[in-house]
Amino acid sequence: MLYLTLTERLALMRTPFAEVELQILDGASAPTVLPDPFTSSPSRELIVVRDLVLEKKLYPENFCGRAGAAVVLKDHRLFALLALEPVSESASKPYEKLSLADLWPPMSERAVKPIVMTNGRGEKKSLAERIEEIFEPYPDRSFHQGGKEQALRRALWRRVIAESLSSPSVRLVEYLNKNHPEWPLCALGEWWIGESPSWECRFDQTFYAPRSGARFWLEWMLLGRAHEKALPMQSEKTAPAIGIVYEDDDMLVINKPARLGSVPGVRETVSAKSILEKTHGELFVVHRLDLDTSGILAFAKNKTALARMNDCFRGREAKKTYVARLEGELKHDSGDIALPLGLNWLDRPRQCIIPASCGGKNALTHYRLIDSIECGGMRKSIVELGLETGRTHQLRLHCAKGLNLPIDGDPFYGSMGLMAESGNTRLCLHAKSLSFVHPSTGKEMFFETPANFPEF
Repeated sequence: MLYLTLTERLALMRTPFAEVELQILDGASAPTVLPDPFTSSPSRELIVVRDLVLEKKLYPENFCGRAGAAVVLKDHRLFALLALEPVSESASKPYEKLSLADLWPPMSERAVKPIVMTNGRGEKKSLAERIEEIFEPYPDRSFHQGGKEQALRRALWRRVIAESLSSPSVRLVEYLNKNHPEWPLCALGEWWIGESPSWECRFDQTFYAPRSGARFWLEWMLLGRAHEKALPMQSEKTAPAIGIVYEDDDMLVINKPARLGSVPGVRETVSAKSILEKTHGELFVVHRLDLDTSGILAFAKNKTALARMNDCFRGREAKKTYVARLEGELKHDSGDIALPLGLNWLDRPRQCIIPASCGGKNALTHYRLIDSIECGGMRKSIVELGLETGRTHQLRLHCAKGLNLPIDGDPFYGSMGLMAESGNTRLCLHAKSLSFVHPSTGKEMFFETPANFPEF
């Protein structure tokens, strides 16, 4: 593998490493508005570029890391500008030996480099100015009233924002804004080349969204260029129907559809909770399912029920069972997965496998093989999954790294990557059953719904 430090990677910002003409594509049919690189399935143009890079080996031998492409329209012809971002040296270490210095060491204000970026309007902004803009809504706190914690968090965010400057997408847009603002930008995307770091989950030649920190730059750098903004997955008109499993005066239990949030978020304002409250009154959150996960979800209908249900869930008295379809054939009929999980600060909300010294928390998953089926032209496994802990993305990452079989249709940790953002797929993870004690009667309640995964 080829390893570079952050300083060396930032030095790559000066120019793309290659430019190629896409002779097999018609410039007249190219998109006139740039699709959102974070949420869009890769366009035909990006797939052609990736295949061309692979065919012509337009990268160093033993290269490992991110590749990025910007497709532009020049003289009625399509050209692709290419950029590479090699992994850091930490990628070669087993996850058990990682330290914070390997992953995301805090960055002091004095360590911020005098780097200036350009947007599509020709406006300039320094790294320090962008950081201050992001911090501005959060006033300084005194040391004894959260100031110490705030200083540490800001030091981490400086690292996130600075590291994102080496993103291929950021560097390509900077190059175009500075040198060729007149060239329309038709496509922008990144894919992985080589092996996956021990603590990450990446597949060779798979498209992934740019690291999340790149949003802080791209949302400003694309001003002046025609581009789509990241749209919510659901609106009031497109939201799927929600099945009611059980309801009484204390609680409401539903079968949440995939690709619908449990509760409102920053982007996904339409959720199961917001929809149901229009017909069922105020609801209180007891637990959640990922937006992409379907299945049994319970809400409390009053504060007394909420307190008792919270005690039940926090005390791990509530029992949850999930069913998932995995990308390949499972080697063992049953077993346990114990891998510590933590937030990937440079690419949140992605999680990673990291030791406790880096913020990892113990996580334990039980699995049992239910069936092996032919699906999408290959053998896939249907498994039942049980949680001893409830870490973010625990089942998704434990399957991908602990079993080496990602959950089918996972855009974060699966081999499809952003291809899974198309309308024909979904994350094949379903909360099959839930049991807990009724908040008023004390009776043991059990709810179950079958999974319904599409074939792909």
